Amino acid sequence: MNDQQTQNCQNAAELIVPAEAVTAEFATKPIGIAEVCDRLEGASSILLLTHTRPDADTLGSAFALRELLRALGKTCEVINDDDIPKRLKFIFGVDSLKPETLPDGFSPDLIVSVDISASKLLGTLEPEYGARVDVAVDHHALGTPFAAETCMVPVGACGEIICDMAKEFKRRGHPVMNRAAASALYAAICSDTGSFKFDSVTPETHMRIADLLEYGINHAEIARRLYDSRPVSQVRATGIAICALKFYCGGKLALINFTKKMREDNDLTREDIDDIISLTRSIEGVEVGMSIKQSDDDETLYKVSMRSNRVADVSQLCAKFGGGGHKRASGCTLNADSPDEAESRLVAVVSAELEVLMSEGAFDGADKV
Repeated sequence: MNDQQTQNCQNAAELIVPAEAVTAEFATKPIGIAEVCDRLEGASSILLLTHTRPDADTLGSAFALRELLRALGKTCEVINDDDIPKRLKFIFGVDSLKPETLPDGFSPDLIVSVDISASKLLGTLEPEYGARVDVAVDHHALGTPFAAETCMVPVGACGEIICDMAKEFKRRGHPVMNRAAASALYAAICSDTGSFKFDSVTPETHMRIADLLEYGINHAEIARRLYDSRPVSQVRATGIAICALKFYCGGKLALINFTKKMREDNDLTREDIDDIISLTRSIEGVEVGMSIKQSDDDETLYKVSMRSNRVADVSQLCAKFGGGGHKRASGCTLNADSPDEAESRLVAVVSAELEVLMSEGAFDGADKV
């Protein structure tokens, strides 16, 4: 498996708040794609919000939606609170989408979040915009409603929803899709479906991709930039991670515990170790892969990523620590006095679940094609 194939979808999934965290204090109105298009057509100036630690899905979906709306004659801008990863800068062609990049005097009459399942995913934008989102466009089934209206479609990538919005605009007599938007949507869908490997992929996914290819996009170059273009520092980080691999539960659980000291000793950045989780799940015989990363700012705080291959529902495992996400890609954070303590607590929970699954024969026939 390519080391970056599952990383692209992890940021949004890992910060999803589990469904049980939703309270009765806030109720969002569910709406469909046609109604979202109504809201967009009725606005003249639109602000699109993307999630912190941006991935290709949130960036590609927002870029494409901006293109569609500008083709409709709308004023539209996109912001993000974080640095754009180097390998994803090709989507917007800029180094930053931070609020200071907004044009002077820009004042939206509609605010739309893209690929965001909880307001905390806005990062530092949450205090300013968390309670002001008019419409949330998202594909995560688990989350904490925060927008006045939410269009949640449980597809493999948010980019698939934007594809369907473009089709709806075309049905209304507005053929707004163009090559740039199609390229961005290909990056969004390719990345969040693990290069079409995840079980969230459907026949409709491939039909949407076929439509995008009709615009003459360079899909091979997009895939190369997503998966086959890494800085030397990231390659070094991969080597260090391989040396730190540990196995539990008869080889069904593989983990990498990357401490702050390991990063500092090897002069690595956060981006350098973003995709180490992919190493764990790509090993033959592994059902659950896990990475544990110690925080730079708080040495008692650990960011955990989990991936599963066929059977285990890692969203439920992460929910035990207050996190959540997708069945095959989830995350959480926990506090512990040491990296060893964090590891032992996580291993106990995951191993117990794997033992139950094995006793039930859940893995029997799971590898059939």
